[in-house]
Amino acid sequence: MNIQQLQFESLLATKLIFGVDCVQQKLGSLLTQESFSKVFIATDAGILKAGIIDNIQRHLKDASIDYTCFAEVEPNPHAETVMKGKALYERENCQAIIAVGGGSAIDFAKCVSAVIANPGHILDYRRGQKILTEQGPKIIVLPTTVGTGAEVTSSAVITDPAAKRKYVVASPFIQPQYAMIDPALTYSLPQHIVAATGMDALVHAIESYVSLEANPLSEAFSLQAIRMLIEHLPASYANVANVEARAQIHLASTLAGFAFNYGKLGIVHSCSHPMSAHYNVPHGLANAIILPYVLGFNKIANIKKFAHIARMFDSSLIVKSDNFAAEQLQHLVHKFNNELNIPANFRYLNIAFTNEMIEQLALDALDDRGTFPFNPRKASKEDIIEIYKKVLL
Repeated sequence: MNIQQLQFESLLATKLIFGVDCVQQKLGSLLTQESFSKVFIATDAGILKAGIIDNIQRHLKDASIDYTCFAEVEPNPHAETVMKGKALYERENCQAIIAVGGGSAIDFAKCVSAVIANPGHILDYRRGQKILTEQGPKIIVLPTTVGTGAEVTSSAVITDPAAKRKYVVASPFIQPQYAMIDPALTYSLPQHIVAATGMDALVHAIESYVSLEANPLSEAFSLQAIRMLIEHLPASYANVANVEARAQIHLASTLAGFAFNYGKLGIVHSCSHPMSAHYNVPHGLANAIILPYVLGFNKIANIKKFAHIARMFDSSLIVKSDNFAAEQLQHLVHKFNNELNIPANFRYLNIAFTNEMIEQLALDALDDRGTFPFNPRKASKEDIIEIYKKVLL
C-alpha cells in the first residue's frame, strides 16, 4: 500500500459501550440522558420467546421509560415488514429505536429509522436509487449474536421476496448512535448460531482486510478481529459456559463491523446474498460455506495479505514462502469450518440446481453493488458461476 497516494475519511460515529451486564447497568441512564420518554423495540419472535425482551422491559420500567415492542422481524427482513414497523412507530409516537437481536433486527431498525425521516417506500432508497437526505430517530443497538457487526455500520440489507432479491440501503444517516456490546446477551445462543454468526464476523474481517478499499484504519480493526476469532471462536463453540471466549468473539464481531464499514467487503457477500434471498440460507452460514472457495479464487490478487492471514491460522507457516502460505489458506479455512460443523457445501439443501438457476444466482451476485466492486480480484460472470458450481453441485 502506497500511503502517499492514499486518501480516505473516517468517522467512528457509533458510541461503543462494552462490558458484561452493561445493558442492565447503563441502558436506563442512557435513555434518560437522551430525554427519551417512549422507545420502539425492534426484535424477533425468538428473542421475545427467550425472555431477553422481558429483562430489557424491566430496565425501561425502572427508568420510567414507556415502550412499544415490534417482534415480527423475520430472518432477512422484508421491505414490507419495514413499512409495517414504520406505521407502528408513528402510531405509538415513539422517540427512538432500540434494536435487540442479530443482523436482521438491526437492519430492520436502520430501515425503519430511514423511512420515518424520508418520504416513500424503503425500496426507493436501495443502492443505486434515491439517496437518504434526512436523519431519522436515534438507534440504540443491543446485539444478541456474535457476528453481524451491523451495530456499527452505515448499511442495511433488506429482502424483496417478490423479486427474490436482497438490496442494500447505505447512508451515514442510518448508522446507530449507540452500540451496547453485552456478552451476557449472547450466553443463551445455540451452538450452531455461535458457529454461523462467528464465521460471519470472520468473513467480515477477512474480506475487509483484502478489499480494494482497505486502508490502515480498517486493516487495524480487521487484523485484530481475525486474531480474536481464530483464537476464541472454536472454544466458544465447544463450551457455551466459556464466558471469556464468548466475550472475546462478541467484541471481535464489533471490531469486524468497524473494519468493513470503512474497508468494504467482497464477493463472498456478493455470492451469499442471493443464496439467502432465493433459498433462505442464513446469511452467516452462507458466508461461511462460500468463504474457502472465494479465498482460493482471490489469493493471486494479493499473495502477501493472504499469506499473512494463513500464518494467523497456522504459525508454522512463518518459515514458508508467501506463495506457499497463501496456497494453504483455503484448506485451513475448510478445516476451521469443519471444527465448527459448518457444511462444506450447499448440498445439504437437497436441491437439484440447474444451469439456469446457477446463472440467475451469478447475475444477482454481479449486481450486488455494495460488495462486488471492492473484491481484490476482478471476477467475470463465468468466474462466479464456477464458484457457485463448486459449492452447489
